[in-house]
Parts: sequence; C-alpha cells; structure tokens
Amino acid sequence: MSSRLGFPLIPLLIAVSLQALAAPALARADDNLLHGPHPFLKENDLSAHVLIASGIGDSMSGAKLAFDYGYRLTGGPIPMGLDLALNLQQAACTHTGGGTICGYDTGTLFETLVGVRWKFRTPIPLVPYLVASGGLAFSFPNAADAALGPVGRVVAGANYFFFDWLGLGLQMGFSVGYLAYDDTFGGSHSYGVFDAGGGIEFQF
Repeated sequence: MSSRLGFPLIPLLIAVSLQALAAPALARADDNLLHGPHPFLKENDLSAHVLIASGIGDSMSGAKLAFDYGYRLTGGPIPMGLDLALNLQQAACTHTGGGTICGYDTGTLFETLVGVRWKFRTPIPLVPYLVASGGLAFSFPNAADAALGPVGRVVAGANYFFFDWLGLGLQMGFSVGYLAYDDTFGGSHSYGVFDAGGGIEFQF
C-alpha cells in the first residue's frame, strides 16, 4: 500500500515546490508594476510611433513612422528635456485601371527635428506630454524633383507606463513648413501635415 501511495506524492511535491519558487518571482514582478505617479528616475528615452498622416493641399498623406530620442534636463512635476526626432512618411501612387498615376502628393518625405519636450506628472502612471520642435523636411515626390525646406512641428500625447521603463500610448502631431521645389513641381510649396497614431516608449 505504501508504494502505491508514495509514487503519486512525488509529482505533487514537485508541483508544490515549483509553485513556492515561482511565487516570490511573481510577487516581485507585481511589485515593480507602477500604480502611482511615474517616478521620472531615468534620463534617457526612446520612442517609436506608427501614425496615419493627412496632408493639407499638395502635401503628402499616408503611413508615417516617428522615432524620438529624449534626454531629461530638469526634474520636478513638469520635467523638460531635449527631443530629437526622425520621421519617415510614405505616400503611395494611385492605381487607375492598367496605368499608374503618380501625383505631386505621392512619394517619400523625411522630417529631421530638434526641440523640447515637457512631461506632466499625474496621480497614476499616465504621463501626458507636449513637444515643440523645428528642423528640415526632405521631400521626394514621384512627379517632381526632390526638395527641402524648414518645418516646425508640435506634438501632444500620453503614455501609460506599466513599469518605470516601459510605456504605451497615443499621440497626435501637426507639421507646417515650406518646401523649395523647382519648376518640375506644379503644386503648392506650402507644407502641412496632421498625423495621429500609437506607439511605445522605453526609458533607460
């Protein structure tokens, strides 16, 4: 009888032991989850956002990828930091029947920006932020020669941080400027794009 009862006890003891070992690890992971305000302990952050862009006039519309590096300069309830951004936007050609029509508002565009970011402390791990930046836009339209020009950009968004180093959130932005096209471009040289989407932020 003892041999028949002894054998099933071994898997049971192993299961109990594994659970006992895993419990502290799970507790530590839960302890690391943010429940109150973000502590703003780390000075650097990297973020990436996938955006949908809507161009004004002859400006390009389409998918946009936004990459930012931030460095915190001040502390307090509204930390301020440096923000460096590289944004890539792609506007595809329009297919009509068997042909392809590439308009002035199709092609590829890059924004290279430097500016200031303000983050706002809240009672929960939600961190709203504002960014004001300026730089250059490089446009490569399908139906004209490439051009560049000055651009300014404002961004508003918010991230919810599960840990002090990892957050997910939404943002919207507006870019405005002037692109110095040559005579091959028949549209407006004014540049205006509204975009919105979501992304992720890592702090280190």
